[in-house]
Amino acid sequence: MKRRLVTLTLLISTLVAFGQTIKTFEFIIEGMTCQSCVNTATRMLKQVGGVDSVSIDLDSKQAIVIADNNVTEDDLKNAIDTKTNFEALFAGDTLPAPLTEKEKEGLDIKTITGGDKIKFKDHLVQGKVIIFDFYADWCAPCSVFSPKVERLMLDIDDLALRKVDIVDWKSNLTKQLTKEYKLPALPFTLIFDDQGNLLGKVNGNDIEKVKEIIATK
Repeated sequence: MKRRLVTLTLLISTLVAFGQTIKTFEFIIEGMTCQSCVNTATRMLKQVGGVDSVSIDLDSKQAIVIADNNVTEDDLKNAIDTKTNFEALFAGDTLPAPLTEKEKEGLDIKTITGGDKIKFKDHLVQGKVIIFDFYADWCAPCSVFSPKVERLMLDIDDLALRKVDIVDWKSNLTKQLTKEYKLPALPFTLIFDDQGNLLGKVNGNDIEKVKEIIATK
């Protein structure tokens, strides 16, 4: 990390010497678990116009971005939140917390474990839109995304949530989802109406897409 900071300092000095107005952004990226995750986040940030340098430390989750004066926090946040399964947290930002047991009272939330094939029709609820949130305990992006889905239950009426553990990539459920719905990765969400019609599917950490699909009902 120290070597990266030295490199960034040199880059800032060079840009200033050439009269460029620059900004330095420091923020946290949640949901990363490996160097491949870091590479993906770095690539997405570098695609933002005006970004000169990106440094991400996996252990601390800290990202440092040097960019020209036209780049904003929203530009960087959008690059992470919509183009990866991770989430960028700037000063003052926090991740939504899972619902407490008290908050869950009266809500139609059930967890399905075991990784077995699922019969979606067995989980339909009359008059409700049903959200199937597929996750795994080892999936870091799932821990970022799932609380957002839970909290929709507080804000939108007539929803049912089924949190479904795929267990691993070899489970019968994973094979079913891959064959029938082209499961690409986790998080993965399927949304049905009460007649069993698929309203839509969402790949990754995109709660806004979930909201859009629900709103079409």
